[in-house]
Amino acid sequence: MAVKTLFLGSNHEALETLKTLNENTNFEIVAVITQPDKPVGRKKEIVETDIKKYCKKKNIPIHYTKDDIEKYEEALKIFRPELNVCKSFGEIIPEFFLDYPKYKSINVHFSLLPKYRGAVPIQMAILNGEENTGISIVRISKNLDAGSILAQFKEKIEEDDTNVTLRKRLVKKTTEVLPDVLIKWVDGEIQEKVQDESKATYCYKEDISKEKAKINFKKHTGQEIERMVRAFVPWPVAWTVFNGKKTKIFEVKITEEENLKPQEFLTKDLKLFIGAKEGTIEILRLQMEGKKTMDIKEFLNGITVASIQ
Repeated sequence: MAVKTLFLGSNHEALETLKTLNENTNFEIVAVITQPDKPVGRKKEIVETDIKKYCKKKNIPIHYTKDDIEKYEEALKIFRPELNVCKSFGEIIPEFFLDYPKYKSINVHFSLLPKYRGAVPIQMAILNGEENTGISIVRISKNLDAGSILAQFKEKIEEDDTNVTLRKRLVKKTTEVLPDVLIKWVDGEIQEKVQDESKATYCYKEDISKEKAKINFKKHTGQEIERMVRAFVPWPVAWTVFNGKKTKIFEVKITEEENLKPQEFLTKDLKLFIGAKEGTIEILRLQMEGKKTMDIKEFLNGITVASIQ
């Protein structure tokens, strides 16, 4: 008999996980708890989320909790889940709700816990030059990402991986491994593994703020800048100031073609080189304030770089 499963999630990653479980006959999605529709764009038009559209198409009940204890209690009374599964939900879930289902509550986290507990593990893994990251499937506890581990799957971080490319692979891998792990968990075939608290590290949304995405060529090494550029897409995007205007940097590479002092820059053969604290980088793709995103040749054909801050 299919396990009555209540799914909690809000973004496109959660949607892919939901689809995988809904299409698996071992699970019956009794409802989805998600975030309410929000204003989008300059006109602030209310647009249905992709998860809401999918649930309406598949006739899956939708429930909103909005951090309201009574709404969580209501969900349990109505749907009586045997299992809760969470991916990218966006609320602190009350403990009574986590403990209610027969098979408890399970979360998918994109790091090899206990390393990088928190909101931005993929970005921090890239920023810190980790060779690997992965997926941790854990039982949710009242403390942030501190629950016991059901299974982990390692994923190599490629040299050119961005937050976008690496995240896509982890989402895909989740769809491949999660159902089997949950089935084994329900069948009592998995022994939980307690996390080693002495090895826990944390990351927060503030770690990838717009302020922290600013490139400082006197402070940051070429390697650090290259990692910032890869980690900060699609938001907040690494940036600097060219000719007094904020300029987003989407692609760079470390180069030995030139050897420049920190913040010294050189344009040559429609290429732009900038010296860092250590090493030199070549800018490949960028977007100056008020302009479209363009490769460096197109950019230098239309502007002369006079200053970099």
